Amino acid sequence: MQLEPKLHAAGRRSTVFVIEGEEVVRSALYYILRDRYRVRTFISTDGAHISAADRPDVVLIGGSILQDRCEILLPALIAQFAGAKILIVADRTSDPLAQAYLGSGAYGVVSKPISFDPVCDAVRSALAEPIAQGGPSRLIRMASG
Repeated sequence: MQLEPKLHAAGRRSTVFVIEGEEVVRSALYYILRDRYRVRTFISTDGAHISAADRPDVVLIGGSILQDRCEILLPALIAQFAGAKILIVADRTSDPLAQAYLGSGAYGVVSKPISFDPVCDAVRSALAEPIAQGGPSRLIRMASG
């Protein structure tokens, strides 16, 4: 399977920030996304500094990072990464914390175990790219209305 990088109108690849404390999950997300997007990985939110050239289009953040500070940290991340879609990496989509993240402004939840199709589908959906044939996205989004 060959993946073509997605380019913005300005000719740059979409940028995905991965903020995850678990090294195995962070590495898996990087490996899955690296051929298609510009990926920057961080162990914590403290390391995710933004420069003019590195504004993310999508931010994947581990639910464990938000666990104790969701009410404060998630709105701050949404403001800091203005215009980027925030995807939460959680143990289960049915987790009450995952649902709380959606209610607090996250775009969607990607559940563990991490695998290629669900992660790629979630990022494509966040970037408003068409989902490849073969089934619906496994991204869980907040219903509006």
